[in-house]
Amino acid sequence: MLIKFNSIKTICSLVTCMFLFGYTYAQKPNVIVIMADDLGYADVGYNGCKDIPTPNIDELAKNGAILTSGYVSGPMCGPSRAGFITGRMQSSFGWYGNPGTPLDEKQGLPNNVSTVAQYMQEQGYVTGGVGKWHMGTAPHQHPNNMGYDEWYGFLSGGHLYYPMNHPSYNGKYLNTPKPWAMRDMHHSLPIIHNNQPVEWNQYLTHELTEQGVNFIQKNKEKPFFLFMSYNAPHEYLEAPEETIAMFPEEKMTEIPGVKPKNRSVYAAMTFEFDKGVGKLMATLEKLNLTENTIVWFLSDNGGMKRTSDNRPLKGAKWSSYEGGLRVPLVVSWPGKIKSGSVLNAPVTTLDIGATSVALAGGDISNKELDGKNITTYITGETKEEPHEELFWRIGRNYKENSGVLRVGDYKLIVNNKKIELYNLKEDLSETKDLSKSHPKMVEQMLTRWKKLNMDSKPPLWQPLSKKEELSDEYQYKDYEWLKGSPHYRVN
Repeated sequence: MLIKFNSIKTICSLVTCMFLFGYTYAQKPNVIVIMADDLGYADVGYNGCKDIPTPNIDELAKNGAILTSGYVSGPMCGPSRAGFITGRMQSSFGWYGNPGTPLDEKQGLPNNVSTVAQYMQEQGYVTGGVGKWHMGTAPHQHPNNMGYDEWYGFLSGGHLYYPMNHPSYNGKYLNTPKPWAMRDMHHSLPIIHNNQPVEWNQYLTHELTEQGVNFIQKNKEKPFFLFMSYNAPHEYLEAPEETIAMFPEEKMTEIPGVKPKNRSVYAAMTFEFDKGVGKLMATLEKLNLTENTIVWFLSDNGGMKRTSDNRPLKGAKWSSYEGGLRVPLVVSWPGKIKSGSVLNAPVTTLDIGATSVALAGGDISNKELDGKNITTYITGETKEEPHEELFWRIGRNYKENSGVLRVGDYKLIVNNKKIELYNLKEDLSETKDLSKSHPKMVEQMLTRWKKLNMDSKPPLWQPLSKKEELSDEYQYKDYEWLKGSPHYRVN
């Protein structure tokens, strides 16, 4: 009887433990971050876009919260993504411009900087990334060594949307004269799965979506963190012909500086990207993961001048104006975030990392994270604004003494010796510079910006000269993942 009683007791204990562990896991939501590349502020339906339908992004917004003052940490791809991936203001570790030479081992993340993905791993999450990396190509910069258990995509800052042998290229990338121009090199590095090159044969946005779906399916029983890092609708402008045909040039919205032909292809790229969002969400629904998954959608910076509509915002990618820094930002978490919420307080992509780590059970107070846990704000538990101020150090290089400080409704722009001040509540389009009429405020905000800027570190790297870029040292490497590509060094 004693043995039998102990057996029953043991079974009961096991059941209790299973219940408790199951309960604990249920409190750890899956996290998906879907990032577009160079998407305009007004190029989603929920922000009023008329010529490009984005029904799946709009559905995400309808079922969650629209963050109308959502900011990135930099107005260009590399710095912005470095900020998001590390959860830190990138200038705090010396990152300013884009890594221009993809095979220069100095350009990209240093090995002494932690990432949000690494913090998620510490909390027992399976971590995955799909798409654009742009954080460097050296072994210590590889996603697998930066917190991602699995990575499918490319390590450069852009990529062709079809394999190099696609008929549309007419052999251009198969017979490219050596040495390679840096832009073509970025766009022709291999698609890889972890450390191995892979063959692919479809439109790249479709390929990336398919791999994102695979990751979700494979890890449905575990808490996971997935970074869907699309390169669409970044240049080169490429899309399936049948999709481009859906967007005749004469029906494209007239946007100053944007050619209808460019807008047509860009529209097709955005439409295909939106379809990918729909497939990811459908996968969550099919696997009954929707209610335990928090999904963020955003662009990595403002849209480009030659393709996008950032109105009513002023400026575009590369700019310190709102059109470079303020992006479409949505968060959805059914049952936790009220459907149809519109939240107007300024938040930043750095908050995504801090919030994710906190929801995973991590103590963000002892992590190098510059964002805040905004869970109670997005769920409506508090109306208190998460930030009293937001700081940016902006510039393609360290010598550019430029940046932004936002305090309340006021925004100070520092561009070397030129200073501008705007009231965003009254003048979202930044048309009326108040710097002359508010000298005291300018003085106070400039003093504060300079103090915060003291944390900015010297640059991690210096751009190479054209002559250096064309040397064999930066044209070829013997990395395993480069095998079979024109950039692999054969010893």
